[in-house]
Amino acid sequence: MPTRICILPMTIPVAKETITLTVQDDSQFALRAVTDADLEKLRQWKNEQHEFFFYKDEITPEQQRNWYAAFQLRPHDFMFMAVLYGQSIGCMGIRWLDNVWDVYNVILGRPEFGGRGFMGKAFNTMLAYALSVKELPITLQVLKHNPAVNWYLKNGFVITVKHDDHFSMIYQSNNNQQEGTP
Repeated sequence: MPTRICILPMTIPVAKETITLTVQDDSQFALRAVTDADLEKLRQWKNEQHEFFFYKDEITPEQQRNWYAAFQLRPHDFMFMAVLYGQSIGCMGIRWLDNVWDVYNVILGRPEFGGRGFMGKAFNTMLAYALSVKELPITLQVLKHNPAVNWYLKNGFVITVKHDDHFSMIYQSNNNQQEGTP
């Protein structure tokens, strides 16, 4: 089912919608690029967990469509659905900004799949993919009250800056533990 992809240089745009990444050689678990069919699910998941994100307002269907239209124009902005046995269980994104990879919107959409390492394995697959496209530092910003802070620490990130309401973090691949669930 999922196919391996060919890594192209940063100067050649990738057809993002065709990307599927097998998670740890498990043909039943993959990261696949989001499509317009995923927009409502992504919107629902983000709205359900809005208190853990910088943007706190409810996202409308129109805002979601506008985000997706702009997203499609950014060749090195990847949003993936974590798909296990044909079911979408979560999502995660990574984008190339200012000479770093920036992780965003990591959401376990189906809590019944939490605590079993699925999202950690998918997350590490996404990070490896980004590094294979362009070897750059991988960073993220996370609100201090977000329970994912500890999950990021367990998955190889370290806090670099403590802001008033959030942490800036950077990935240290030699520190990767791959545990927990966001």
